[in-house]
Amino acid sequence: MDYPGLELKIRMSLMTGSDSTLSVPVRLYYNNTDPYAVQFSFDVTPDHVVQWTFARELLDQGLTAPTGFGDVKITPIDQNRRFCIELESRAGYARLEGPAASVKAWLTKTFEVVPAGRESEFVDIDSFLDKLLPH
Repeated sequence: MDYPGLELKIRMSLMTGSDSTLSVPVRLYYNNTDPYAVQFSFDVTPDHVVQWTFARELLDQGLTAPTGFGDVKITPIDQNRRFCIELESRAGYARLEGPAASVKAWLTKTFEVVPAGRESEFVDIDSFLDKLLPH
């Protein structure tokens, strides 16, 4: 049976200046075909969507304690009621803040689909090698 994945749509505040913010639609997506990762995207404008893929574990840990280094950092704020995610690449930097409760509930559902520590059971190595190696 084909698993369609889990999606969460929320709004987050994109920090655009010293004191200014812009409310943007954010989409989180999880699929058991890539069990270690979550996809995170937000609309800067209707024609410009920023997409990131990072570890599900990073998001889970970042909702309760500062975590991450390099291009993705996640930090709880407001006594864990909200969280901040910072994304950085050569293309630019973005800081978003949003509600933690809906993300925590969504993450709980992902762990029901693929429990923590059992992700490797869902990785199809043969399919991965078929794509990687020439025939």
